[in-house]
Amino acid sequence: MESFMLSQAAKWANGHFSADAKICNISKNSKDIKENCMFWAIKGKNFDGHDYIKQAIENGAKAIMSQRKNEVYNVPTLYVEDTKQAILDIAQGYKSNFDCKIVAITGSVGKTTTKGLTTCVLQQKFKTHFTKGNFNNQIGMPLTLLEIEKHHQAGVIEMGMSDFGEILSMTKCAQPDIAVITNIGTAHIEFLGSREGICKAKMEILHGLFERNGTCILNGDEKLLFEKRNQIKANTIWFGIENKDCDVRAENINIKNNSVQFNIVYKNSRINVNLYVAGFHNVLNALAAASVGFSMGMTKEEIAYGLSLYKPDKNRQFLYEKNGFIIYDDCYNASPDSMKAAINVLSIQKTKNKIAVLGSMLELGEYSEKGHFETGFYAAKNANILYFYGEYADFMKEGALHGGATEDNIYIFKTHEQIAKSLKERSKKGDAILFKGSRSMKMEYALKMFLGEEV
Repeated sequence: MESFMLSQAAKWANGHFSADAKICNISKNSKDIKENCMFWAIKGKNFDGHDYIKQAIENGAKAIMSQRKNEVYNVPTLYVEDTKQAILDIAQGYKSNFDCKIVAITGSVGKTTTKGLTTCVLQQKFKTHFTKGNFNNQIGMPLTLLEIEKHHQAGVIEMGMSDFGEILSMTKCAQPDIAVITNIGTAHIEFLGSREGICKAKMEILHGLFERNGTCILNGDEKLLFEKRNQIKANTIWFGIENKDCDVRAENINIKNNSVQFNIVYKNSRINVNLYVAGFHNVLNALAAASVGFSMGMTKEEIAYGLSLYKPDKNRQFLYEKNGFIIYDDCYNASPDSMKAAINVLSIQKTKNKIAVLGSMLELGEYSEKGHFETGFYAAKNANILYFYGEYADFMKEGALHGGATEDNIYIFKTHEQIAKSLKERSKKGDAILFKGSRSMKMEYALKMFLGEEV
């Protein structure tokens, strides 16, 4: 983060300040205060960061951002109407000082992988900043923008959401030059009502793109997106596998246990790609990343090499061998679409036993029963031993029985300890085991217990 004055922040956020101060860091954690740090007090549903302002000052905060205008602190203070909106405004003002191309990525499934692939591609030509971890919401995203520095030429920004307006607020802040939508699934359908609602929410990322002469990169295999092609004013690159009208396409796809080989076709160029991450679904993610590279004027050699460097994070599509087992760790989160993609990876492993350890999926609303039934049905077609966990385990079991599984190879558990104990008793070396579920299911606990690792 490059330094700025509190007075500048006040202008960006339309607030007022008690005294000026040099800001080199921003923290929302009163215990994590670095040099010349402004403590950002956030008011949430179940907590209020303003209650920790005193602690932040005691820990060395040099400035405070607060919406409690009647309180006076003994360090320079920026007073604003809403601190969550203010950080978006400050990040927008801060980012405007730099000549850094912003690539914003959203989608129901694959946005984190696409972020990683895109970053690997752009790093072959540009000094690239990118979203770390899960800093992809209205709180984390502006903090990512505030980490941009003078030497950065490109920024890859992930945008997640669970309701209407969230992507829009982040897009107004980041003002991306390139906007990517990976797909339209069923994640967060509880709040958005339908896939059409999800599509509408995702398309908020296109706000202002035409006025900025920006480019949108969209999944042409996604019918809900492609049917809106005549409504989109901005420059558009369509990517896909099935849709022959796409600009960037994949051909000659060869799926292996833990890698994918294929050709990317764009205009008169053909790229041979080796992708060292499992799953057919990652071909589309790679096409999106390659499309960003093409739009940024990169060569096919730079793009191919960048894609080959990508390696998934732990808990995200991480396929490895340990203790004699093939482990597919995809514990970070889950939706019906990503469940099927992960089960597909399990299904191609060359081993006798394929064990799917699946936790429940949340935020599906009225689609919960059907989504879990379909997941169980699909799992039964592609795995021969099924472990289900969480409040919707019974619906997955019902689907699995309809999919051809028998009572003898379906197990339901109420604790991670039970899952691990059963796996140790029933699995054999050489088995392939998938662990996946919604974030709150914490399926990585069962995985660690099974492997004898510290939880």
